Amino acid sequence: MTTKNQSISRLCGFALGGLLVGLPATAALAADTEPTTAAEAQARAEDSSEQADHYRAQGGAGYTSGRVQAAEAEAAKYCARAEQLSAPAAATPPPSPEVKHYAELAAHYRLQGGVAYKAGLVRWAEEDQQRAEAKQQAEVKQQPYYETAPVPTTPSSDAPNSGP
Repeated sequence: MTTKNQSISRLCGFALGGLLVGLPATAALAADTEPTTAAEAQARAEDSSEQADHYRAQGGAGYTSGRVQAAEAEAAKYCARAEQLSAPAAATPPPSPEVKHYAELAAHYRLQGGVAYKAGLVRWAEEDQQRAEAKQQAEVKQQPYYETAPVPTTPSSDAPNSGP
């Protein structure tokens, strides 16, 4: 009986030890989130490219293990994320009433279930919504990008022909 109790206590000790070792590792993994600023993303891209250079210096072992390719892919991902974060946000206009109508219609059809899918109602509503969005995007692109200067309402005293 004592050997059974000892083996159970040892097993519990190993499980508790494994849990205590695993918790900091999960916290470290949770801290590795996506960068939120362009500077963070650029720093991670540089770290990844340095890591790729290090693996490249190892020779064939770095290539056959796939570490070089993984580090290069990570560097490219973070570089693209840095560009995305540093680009000025384009002002997207609110959806037009037509787009809203088709979106609500598609949502209504989705709630109806399989019958609406089999009849093609959901697909048709989604296609109509996409067409309306494309139409709205085209209209936005056709609008002039420049702004006109405001016209003064009162004559300026600096103008040469402003006096009698």
